[in-house]
Amino acid sequence: MIKAISYLGLGTMGSGMASNLLKAGYQLTVWNRSVEKCEPFARKGARIADAPADAVRGAELVMYSLSNDQAVEEVVFGAKGILSGINAGQIAMDMSTVLPATSLREEEAYAKRGVDFLDTPVFGSKKESADAKLWIMAAGKRGAFGKVKPVLEHLGQTVHYFGKNGNAAAMKLVGNLIVALEMEALAEGLVLAQKAGLDLKTVMEVVKVADFRSPLLVSNGQNILKRDFSPSFTLKLMLKDAGLIEKFAESLRSPIPALRVAEKNLESAVALSFGKENASA
Repeated sequence: MIKAISYLGLGTMGSGMASNLLKAGYQLTVWNRSVEKCEPFARKGARIADAPADAVRGAELVMYSLSNDQAVEEVVFGAKGILSGINAGQIAMDMSTVLPATSLREEEAYAKRGVDFLDTPVFGSKKESADAKLWIMAAGKRGAFGKVKPVLEHLGQTVHYFGKNGNAAAMKLVGNLIVALEMEALAEGLVLAQKAGLDLKTVMEVVKVADFRSPLLVSNGQNILKRDFSPSFTLKLMLKDAGLIEKFAESLRSPIPALRVAEKNLESAVALSFGKENASA
């Protein structure tokens, strides 16, 4: 049974997950590029590491949630990165949204050190992370998955196993493709409704109950009406993910005509300085 865990990356998602690991009673070591984000965890008993290589010392399980593929490159493969400190018998999990090819590169590097690796991205945002209500995907060796599943169950409401490495990362991009298009449809629909003179509160009452309803449409639609764009998943991160989806789809020669429209609108929104606001902005 896993008792000692390292968590690297204490952003919007990582901070919620690390908090829930502490609540579950795990011995926790934390690392973040800006050390001030580690201090609340230290006050609750976590050890603060100076570098990724130091963070993995003594941990049975190493978990990390980073902003993009470049951050994974630096934290995992860079000087004083995870790979320079990790040892055979430990398990590593990347919970970031990255290309499947990045996950496969990580798996290969860890395997050379006798370390099992799983790609374990999540669906959900700030609230779901804080409330341990994420929807978690995992891919890698089934034996390693069996060891980490009890840990993941402290973080999410469901855990789904996808088989070989890279598959969970692929599923994350499939899901975020759907998210991007739902957000585009919501925005277009609300603008059309407004121009048609419809009462938007009544429009949202229909969105809540009709057969096309979804939690994402309801929560974001309500916040749009309130003009509340406080970030739980920033617009610039959605644009980043759209670029990953485009690259992944092109590698498989899979058509994504609707995403290209949404991506252009995201680019325009970032150019209008909405990048740090919520994706609904």
